[in-house]
This record gives sequence, C-alpha cells and structure tokens, in this order.
Amino acid sequence: SNTTLRVLLLEDNNTTDAGEEYFRPVMCDESSLNSVADSNHTCRLPGFMSSSCYNPSSDMGENRGRKLYGLLSSRNKTMSNVQHFSDIDVKVLPNILQAVQNYSNNMHGYEKANPLSIVYEVMRRWDKVTLCTRH
Repeated sequence: SNTTLRVLLLEDNNTTDAGEEYFRPVMCDESSLNSVADSNHTCRLPGFMSSSCYNPSSDMGENRGRKLYGLLSSRNKTMSNVQHFSDIDVKVLPNILQAVQNYSNNMHGYEKANPLSIVYEVMRRWDKVTLCTRH
C-alpha cells in the first residue's frame, strides 16, 4: 500500500457518498483481517471518511490497530469473527489481542464492542486449531 501520500484534501470538492465509497477499499478494505492489514494506514482524508477508515494518527501502526479492532468489533455484534479466521495464522494472535486491548477504550459509537466478547471469539477459534493440531 501507499506509504508516501500523507494528506489528501477532498472535503471542498462536493464529493458524493459514491465518491467516498470509492476510496473506502483503499483506506480500509474490510473484506478480511488480512486486507485490513494491507490497507493504507498513512494517508489522511480530513472531514471525508468515516471513523473506521480514517487514519487519525501519524503512526501507521496505530491506524492499522484501530482498523483491525474496528472490524473485529463490528463482526462481534453478530458473533461472526470465528468464521473469518480460516486464513489467519495463529502467529498473529498476539497482534490481534493487542489491538483489542489498545483500542477498545478509545473507540466510540458503532465500532465499540465488549473487548472480552471479542477475546472470547478469537480464543474460541484458536482453541479449536490447537486441539486439532495436537497429536
């Protein structure tokens, strides 16, 4: 993803909702945790994108963690995180848990879920993986 462009000012261009949706997959492709991780985490679009896709910090890692937590939190409302973990390596488990811990207190509105509920879903998935791989 692009790591050079830092700010793109589009707020005074009469951009429609359709125009904003065009940028969403670039800023935060929410089709999987891997695609969120591969999204742009450096470019800011002030006054333009919803909070789940916006990069509010100059710290790329913080923006990435916020987006990961936002996706986990939104999926938690339907308890559907587990079904999306098939392509996630167990090695990223610490990063996922760290994102939940770091951003659960700082997110607002629709993105916020009970962090213990997210941890339960995540651990439920990897508990099954661990049990199936033991011999």
